[in-house]
Amino acid sequence: MFRYSRGVHVYETDMMGITHHSNYLRFCEEARIAWFFAKGLRVASKEAVFSLTVYETRVQHVKPTRYADMVDVDLQLRARGARLIIQYKLSVQGEVVARAETVHCNLDQNFKVQRLEPQLIKLLENEKWTETWL
Repeated sequence: MFRYSRGVHVYETDMMGITHHSNYLRFCEEARIAWFFAKGLRVASKEAVFSLTVYETRVQHVKPTRYADMVDVDLQLRARGARLIIQYKLSVQGEVVARAETVHCNLDQNFKVQRLEPQLIKLLENEKWTETWL
């Protein structure tokens, strides 16, 4: 399992200091990109090895986070056919505050779904999927 940690910034909150719901998907995206970088892969750039399109997102909000909270984002990944499924568990001091899932696929220039890159499939073979979080 991979963990990414980051603090909640003031601009991500409302007047009561509570994190706006739209930021949870941003936290997930940051964690996802950190995983790719940790594995030596670059996505969504000119020198990208491959590019993934977001196909579906889901977020279950359990408890609010606030300005200055340190949010830990645990993620697990697996392939299902031509899709990459990533689940996220967001927590503050060990307490789950949200769960999320994003589904991704490779698209060609005509927007046809392509197989996932062999390099990615090989990396996923070493990833553990412990349980379904969402």
